[in-house]
Amino acid sequence: MTCGSIDPKCAKCRLSKGRTHVVAGVGRCASKIIFVGEAPGKDEDLKGEPFVGRAGRILNSALEDAGSRREEIYITNIVKCRPPNNRRPRKDEVEACRQYISSEIERIRPAVVCALGQTVAQGLFGKKGKMADIAGRPFEAEIFGRKVTAIVAYHPAACLYRRDKTKAFKDSIRKSLELAGVA
Repeated sequence: MTCGSIDPKCAKCRLSKGRTHVVAGVGRCASKIIFVGEAPGKDEDLKGEPFVGRAGRILNSALEDAGSRREEIYITNIVKCRPPNNRRPRKDEVEACRQYISSEIERIRPAVVCALGQTVAQGLFGKKGKMADIAGRPFEAEIFGRKVTAIVAYHPAACLYRRDKTKAFKDSIRKSLELAGVA
């Protein structure tokens, strides 16, 4: 179920020109935790759902290893359309989608927000730094006027290319679920 208001015909930025679907978040609207990724990839653009490709399988595995399931949480992206060649979303594209992620967070009212990757950590929380220094360390943050516990995890796609990041990724997912009281 999508929680929030997302225009399926949105044309606020250049990403709308190359998309197949606007990829809204999915999951429990009463979730205590939201996982926020960077942007849809090819599989997500085709299906219209976040984290359904290889990175999604890694996320699902980490959730299951921590004692949770995808159906128990909410998953979304900071931008709702696929950037060309899977590049990182640009600042103006993140800004164009800001009302959508704000709407999701306002509706769900999570206790914990887990930023999947450096782009999300910076876009949502202004958190800068090396992933090795910021991943897995919870902090208090205000997001769209709401105080939350925030945590940054490596993006699950990082585990595809850097297997040595898998343990840190899974540890961050487990810790975020524990902080939300759902693991």
